[in-house]
Amino acid sequence: MALCGGCQPSGRCRLGITRMTMGDDGVASAALRCDAANQGGPMVAHGGWTAAVFDDVLGRIPGFLGTMAVTASLTVDFLKPVPVERDLVARAWMEARDGRRLRLAGVLHLAAGMAELARAQGVWIERRPDHFDRHRRWLRDQTG
Repeated sequence: MALCGGCQPSGRCRLGITRMTMGDDGVASAALRCDAANQGGPMVAHGGWTAAVFDDVLGRIPGFLGTMAVTASLTVDFLKPVPVERDLVARAWMEARDGRRLRLAGVLHLAAGMAELARAQGVWIERRPDHFDRHRRWLRDQTG
């Protein structure tokens, strides 16, 4: 599994994603586990961890489809507490595409029993080749 720039130095995904595959049906599936270091309550994952997992998993869909995109919006519905130190599965897919805008969705559930824990939906925008250069120029021009 390809790692993001933040995870490459350690050689492992800091979010606990160990494997991600794209099925013939267009649904990506990720195996993961929330480390106890990311708990927000007793034996329960912090909501920020859950949101970050969705941002990462949904954000890989464009790559599977041969394009690069950045998050424009992400909404997470927290259905049940997400347990730490338990095997989980995240699934993600594209619901629609309108030009450079991709509408993506996903679910997070327990690996055993398949109980649904959270859902997400969001919009990703296909990156233009100069995306990061434009950002660096904009940031350089900011004062403060």
